[in-house]
Amino acid sequence: MTDSNFYALLIGVNCYLPHRLSDGTYYDNLQGAVNDVNAVEAFLTVNLKVPESHIFKLTASNPNPVLKEPVEQPEQLPTYANMVLKFKEVTEIGQPGDLIYIHYSGHGGRTITAYPEIKGEAGVDESLVPTDIGQLDKSGQPVNCCLRDLELALLLKRMENKGLIVTVVFDSCHSGGATRGEAKVRGTDTLDKMPQKTDSLVASREELLDNWRSLRQVTRGESSLHLGSLPQSKDYVFLAACSPSEKAFEDGFRCGEEKRKHGALTYWLLDSLQQDYVGLTYKDIYDRIRAKIQSQFPQQNPMLLGEFDRTVFGGDRTAVTQFLSVQKINPAKQQVSINAGIATGIRKGATFAIYPIGNRDFSQTDTRLAIAEVVEYDSTVAVCKLQPIQGQREAALGDPVILLAPPPALVRQVCLFHQEQATADEMALSQLPPNKLTPEIYTQQTQALESLKPAFHVFGQGWIEWADSQSHQNISSDEEEIDYLLCINNQEEYEICDAAGVPYKNINPPVKIHESKASQKVTQRLIHLSKYKAVQELYNSASPLLDKLQVKWLGKLYDYAVEADGPPEQLKKFKPLDDPLNPTIQEGEWIFLEIINFHSHPLRVAILELQSDWAIEQSWPKPHKQGYEEFSPGVADRKVAAFCLSLPEGYQEGVDIIKVFATLGEAELRGLALPALDSPIVAPPGYRGYSGSDPLSLLAKAISQEQAQGRRLNAAYSYREWVVKQFTVRVNLSE
Repeated sequence: MTDSNFYALLIGVNCYLPHRLSDGTYYDNLQGAVNDVNAVEAFLTVNLKVPESHIFKLTASNPNPVLKEPVEQPEQLPTYANMVLKFKEVTEIGQPGDLIYIHYSGHGGRTITAYPEIKGEAGVDESLVPTDIGQLDKSGQPVNCCLRDLELALLLKRMENKGLIVTVVFDSCHSGGATRGEAKVRGTDTLDKMPQKTDSLVASREELLDNWRSLRQVTRGESSLHLGSLPQSKDYVFLAACSPSEKAFEDGFRCGEEKRKHGALTYWLLDSLQQDYVGLTYKDIYDRIRAKIQSQFPQQNPMLLGEFDRTVFGGDRTAVTQFLSVQKINPAKQQVSINAGIATGIRKGATFAIYPIGNRDFSQTDTRLAIAEVVEYDSTVAVCKLQPIQGQREAALGDPVILLAPPPALVRQVCLFHQEQATADEMALSQLPPNKLTPEIYTQQTQALESLKPAFHVFGQGWIEWADSQSHQNISSDEEEIDYLLCINNQEEYEICDAAGVPYKNINPPVKIHESKASQKVTQRLIHLSKYKAVQELYNSASPLLDKLQVKWLGKLYDYAVEADGPPEQLKKFKPLDDPLNPTIQEGEWIFLEIINFHSHPLRVAILELQSDWAIEQSWPKPHKQGYEEFSPGVADRKVAAFCLSLPEGYQEGVDIIKVFATLGEAELRGLALPALDSPIVAPPGYRGYSGSDPLSLLAKAISQEQAQGRRLNAAYSYREWVVKQFTVRVNLSE
């Protein structure tokens, strides 16, 4: 990539000028949106060498709670007028073939439609919310508005018509809700009915309507993406933080020596781009982002549409790999120093691969000299402990260094969360009569929560550890990140919550604080969730097999007779999916997955299904038959896996995670199986037990044991030749 053909538009909104919504609520100020775009800007300038003059940035900071207005100059603020102006400027400057990157972090909004002739009188416009939303003139008339979906669609279409290569990232949502802890939701449940200006600065009303109609005709029958109502397009890549009905979170993430607020999508996007992304597609990067986000916030499911097979930052250019290098060597301590530190987002425990100097193909694992793990760091230098790879020469000065994704953690941090009183949302949702919602419920929580600690020591078995107890006013900034919050709800039940403080679904039946063996049951559930999470996080972004394994959904059928030999004839009649990456099906429907091996050697493939009731099973091939299916190279050995997903009894909906593993060796996946929650863990049929040192076998060994052996898998063995592709399927109860 040359430094002259990449342009970026970055918009981050922390501060929302007071705007009362129709239900009396407001758009809350955020804390991480400006951090998001600043971090993206740093990545573009440092890693991709994009000139500052090619980056257009609008931000509304709010550094002091006392301040009621952002500190930026008026022309730098993400107002409606400024956002439209910058979209037009970038489009005008860009030339055919140039790369355009657009990143918005802030609130998403939903308003009564300004275009009832195509959406109906009860229609809704989805939008990006500017910092000056809701301002009125002296006569009380609105002077601004949100940037609506019809306007965004035309702004993007103009870029496509000019031949620009566009990537769009929206770290926002339209779904609100209460959370415990420090995490915030980037959206609101409220449909904004307050008056807004309807005259568009993008184009005339007729042009907006004509463009929308033409786009909807082209994409008829396909699902729309949140933000939302933007039609799918083959001409751009669109990555959104979550589906329309879900929440997008911002939370505290460790950046160097401190925690900073970021949107979960932005944080894991940048974390993934810091890996060796060259040659990977947006789908490859998306798989890792989704796995990371859902292990932290299970109810946030990022969405990807458009040209997801396009290479990251790809276009008419030659990618140049950026890498670090070995700066110093301390043979006595088996340590090396590399030119990375706090300024580049490196922290303790980050893992690197060291290659021979002159090497430019960083997809090959067999040329690596050593694995290096950060043990000390300052602003610009990281000191790493070496783990030499047997049979390779010693690392030398100048050897290139590539950041790797860390192996999954085994031990999880659990924090007791003390509430001072029931929130308004909890009061509204309570099943207790109002006269029972007394403060006494919350005075019991200290004794109830503290009673769990002895059970942790007896039954914890090394999989879970205590972190310091928290209240809603005090969130830890310790080195260890919190995985689970444990609290008491207003029905006198223990609740297990994610890092944002949102209770996990399907933790049934509830455990009352006074019932027999309550502490033991809660502890065993936490261990089960920790093992589930370790499997969920398994991903190998550095694998040379990543682009060699092709996996995609083909479609669905309601009536399907399982056939023994070859792809069924019925597949010619399958129905299209609502979303090619994250489909939704009805219970009882069949869904079909195509798998092709484009590697030069046979691959052994098995599929795990992570189910809604916290069970994990090998769903293909069936474990009682064999541990894997071998795929010869080429399209001729294409195979189709059929799934009929079901819901546990009493469930109205669920989300299953499908993980497709491919290995060159004989890694045993059946050992990763887990029963439903509260069931004893037993060896699955045909499982021979631990039989290798690859990360999959090591994790299978850890899950099958009561005691976790260490905090993480050994990084030296975490990047051998295996790969996993992951999908999410939402299952609804049949009507």
